[in-house]
Amino acid sequence: MPYLSLLVLTLTAAAPVAATALPIQTTPQMTAAACPETICWQVTPQVCLVDQQQQLCKLELSLSWQSQQQLSLCVYLDQQQLSCWSAQRQGQLKSAVGLTGPAILQLRDPKQQVLLSQQLNVLSRQPERRRRLVAPWSVF
Repeated sequence: MPYLSLLVLTLTAAAPVAATALPIQTTPQMTAAACPETICWQVTPQVCLVDQQQQLCKLELSLSWQSQQQLSLCVYLDQQQLSCWSAQRQGQLKSAVGLTGPAILQLRDPKQQVLLSQQLNVLSRQPERRRRLVAPWSVF
């Protein structure tokens, strides 16, 4: 049964932190029997929280995948290759990445066919400022 868990780090004045990664785990720990598909993966975190809009979010991306058959695969973050595996049934990756906005994480085969895709989101604590439609004052 899928479950959702959020981890929010508390910001203190003594140790300023620019961004907080919110790991969202959408599947239980993967095992060979638990993967009903040809290939399964788990990506954490999927959301990163920053204080202000357009602020760089630095996070430790953790990815693990498994398949019922041996595959050669590469993982890409917005068209940039992060890692590749050759003739493997499973793989793991831990990588420090920086995001300023949404990004797409993809698992591709050697023919560049996308097998799995996951969007990584960056959320801001400061809402986007809206332009005021009416003047803050009135003659009447």
